[in-house]
Amino acid sequence: MPAWFLHLWYGYLLVQLRGFSPERFLNLCSANRIEIWDLEYRDGGYQFYITVKGYRAVKPLVKKSKVRLRIVEKFGLPFFLYRNRKRKLYFTGIASFFLILYLMSLFVWDIQFEGNRMYTYETLTDFLESEDITFGMRKSLIDCDALEEEIRLAFPEITWVSARVSGTRLLVKIKENEVLSSIPQKDTSPCDIVAAKDGVITSMIVRQGTPVAAIGDQVEKGQVLVKGEVEIKNDSEEVVNVHYVHADADIMAKTEYQVTNTFPRMHTVVTETGKVRQGRYLKAFQYSALFILPSNGENPWKMVMEEEQLKLFQNFYLPIYLGKIKAKEYITYECLYTKEEENDKGTRIHQEFVKNLLEKGVQIIENNVKIQDDGSNCAVNSYVLAVEAIGEQQTIQEEQMKTEEIIEPDERN
Repeated sequence: MPAWFLHLWYGYLLVQLRGFSPERFLNLCSANRIEIWDLEYRDGGYQFYITVKGYRAVKPLVKKSKVRLRIVEKFGLPFFLYRNRKRKLYFTGIASFFLILYLMSLFVWDIQFEGNRMYTYETLTDFLESEDITFGMRKSLIDCDALEEEIRLAFPEITWVSARVSGTRLLVKIKENEVLSSIPQKDTSPCDIVAAKDGVITSMIVRQGTPVAAIGDQVEKGQVLVKGEVEIKNDSEEVVNVHYVHADADIMAKTEYQVTNTFPRMHTVVTETGKVRQGRYLKAFQYSALFILPSNGENPWKMVMEEEQLKLFQNFYLPIYLGKIKAKEYITYECLYTKEEENDKGTRIHQEFVKNLLEKGVQIIENNVKIQDDGSNCAVNSYVLAVEAIGEQQTIQEEQMKTEEIIEPDERN
């Protein structure tokens, strides 16, 4: 336990030392291991702090060193209680405070999750509410073992859960499965690979199926590139059977994007006036109150609030929230973009379009933008030359397969 707490608990004194040989007195205190601290020379003598027990123990040393001690001030709990012994309401208030504090310690006022990446905080708290575990409930009603089992059953991707109550907090540590819980089934249904958009094929790797296009071909959207059927021929190169497969291929093609986006030249501008109001926010249980001066004028205000939950110790949270409020006045008006602002906004729109393509795995070869305005609107004409995968699967319907039934060979073969 820290020394300062013991000093306050048992009481300590500020003492003034005068006399014939104060140095001898201090040496005797050191030899007898009597604790004194913050020694300083003041008003022709020495002043220092000493415990009540130590003050009683130095009486023989005072006579031996021929010094005088005078108590300047008293500190600590014993003296505080003695000075306020007649204040019954004061002590009643203190007792009530600790009683309320004890009663509040019987409830949960904060819930924390650790290790959740796949499931959000809101998702997990909603699940706890469905299990009747909420803020402000009795700690004794929480069965941590049952809660751990319910979480594992409700969320298959969570492989390990540890729940415990510490102070007024419910702490839930979870570990999510980093491996897929189930292996996706491979699709083996017969299908063709068709072009998802127009382009010129630059590379083609066919793993399964029959290619009907080649590198350098100009293809159109919807055109079949790889057929999901394999012909079985005899020695005379005659088709005797057709086997339908799930076509698989990597097909890259050079494609073009010509996109036009428009935006109005007239836009709304929001400007702060410089007027600021500050206030406080208090929330206790389901009740809340704002303490901020009223606004003057008709202009709107933007408010930003920072909230913090009160706590006494590391895990002793209270159902009380304090917040700071900062409000700024602003005005809005309509105006036209300048030529420079038009170019900046149009360039941002074009860059966002290119960024979206890159995020989809599209390789950009060339891109440019042209920005035009007709007085009321601005047109952003984006051109992008790219290389990307254009193959997409198209299921072969059962009716199509029936039209290509097994072809019987000639009897002589």
